[in-house]
Amino acid sequence: MSIFLGIDIGTNSVKGIAVDENGRIIASSTEEISMETPRPGWAQQNPEIWWNAAEVVLKDLVQRNRVIPDAISISGQMHSFVALDEDGDVVYPAILWCDQRTERQCETITELYGGEKKIVERFGNPVLTGFTLPKILWLAENEPDKFRKIRKWMLPKDYIVFKLTERSVTDFSDASGTSMLDLDGSFDRSIMEIVGIEESASPELIESAKIAGTVTSASLPELRNVPVVVGGADNAASAYGCGVENPGDAMVSIGTSGTVVALTRKGRPDPKGAVHLFRHVTGNDFYHMAVILSATNSLNWFKERFGAGLSFDALENLVKNAPAGSNGVVFLPYLNGDRTPHRDPNARGTIFGLSSFHSKGDVFRSIYEGVVYALREGAELIEGLGSDMNDVRIVGGGSRSDTWCQIVADNLGKTIWLPEVDEGPAYGSARLASKALGLDSSSWIKMKREYRPNENAKSAYDRVFRIYKDLYISMKERFGEISRLQQDIVN
Repeated sequence: MSIFLGIDIGTNSVKGIAVDENGRIIASSTEEISMETPRPGWAQQNPEIWWNAAEVVLKDLVQRNRVIPDAISISGQMHSFVALDEDGDVVYPAILWCDQRTERQCETITELYGGEKKIVERFGNPVLTGFTLPKILWLAENEPDKFRKIRKWMLPKDYIVFKLTERSVTDFSDASGTSMLDLDGSFDRSIMEIVGIEESASPELIESAKIAGTVTSASLPELRNVPVVVGGADNAASAYGCGVENPGDAMVSIGTSGTVVALTRKGRPDPKGAVHLFRHVTGNDFYHMAVILSATNSLNWFKERFGAGLSFDALENLVKNAPAGSNGVVFLPYLNGDRTPHRDPNARGTIFGLSSFHSKGDVFRSIYEGVVYALREGAELIEGLGSDMNDVRIVGGGSRSDTWCQIVADNLGKTIWLPEVDEGPAYGSARLASKALGLDSSSWIKMKREYRPNENAKSAYDRVFRIYKDLYISMKERFGEISRLQQDIVN
């Protein structure tokens, strides 16, 4: 019986699963990790904590569960910038995907390259604060001594591959979120010259389901010589893990961040830059993706501060019993800024419409709904680009809530499918590991539940959704003022 390990390097945890050749999960292990936020808008992690956590997870799978895999594949958070020196040591904490410190660097790169239109046509996306390239320029400008030490740059999953195999590689799906990979599939030397990074520091490009090397790490003797597959970006791997691999397939993910992903074979960028265009892990395919930066993070943040002691069942009951539309309470989920569609790092979370009439259930339900309104806005933009969303699956921590799933179905006006296995990017990574060894894993994909849209609920949501979209426009300038005020207080 063949066994494949899928490892995912997340923002809050490192997760590993062992999957047999029939797609059955036979073991799993998770190690929690922490994120540093030393200033408003900043988010960083020491890559060593990823590796330490990955070691714990791999040892747990191998030693406690007595699993010896045929191959290992890695997925990880996109965009986060890892810088290593000539000895392979970390130069500076990894600047994460949700970090917003690089607004000025984005403007500089865009201007020097010839404008946003040229960048979008070349790379499929504008240069955004979350992406990798402006993080490199920020380090060059703010920590020049550390920048000069860089001999390798890579992405989070690639750092784990590097520690396992001693090879510096990345795949096309992850590289397409760096602002350095053009739509033809090559690193663009001219844009890298703008930030002063040497071409020799770039990882080698390899297809997602190809073997990068074998395990050489002395700390994992049980895995010595096991093939390591390069893997893919977390969103692409997660989509592959629930069967998004043909035109019309789509995925809504409600995790720490939230995404809408729809496969396309055309590679057509959004000329406005509101929707991302990235390469998929399946080969030559692309996918359109809309991103919100705080999905379950919005709920967790609010619950920790204002709903301490509230169990999940009690919370679900509160939300379920509040009406569609939350009695007019509207939540904007911009706790870490906004990416799709406003691309505004200064946007801030907002609860609008409160009165003494409202209940705790109204407020909590508004958070569920606000997250979905943001996802709906992205989905409508994706469909406007010509990417069909005929077969939609829902995944992520939020999909464990029947109420949240139903709110998604009602807002999109589509039947939403819940996969039988929802292990996120780790499961997609296991599929990639099996593909690298020649196994067809299409039989792994099964659905266990459907959520059909309710027309009455959709009518209520349509009214609030119009208000939701107008709120950002009316408050945009105030968001900028508040952001500057917060920076002044910290400084």
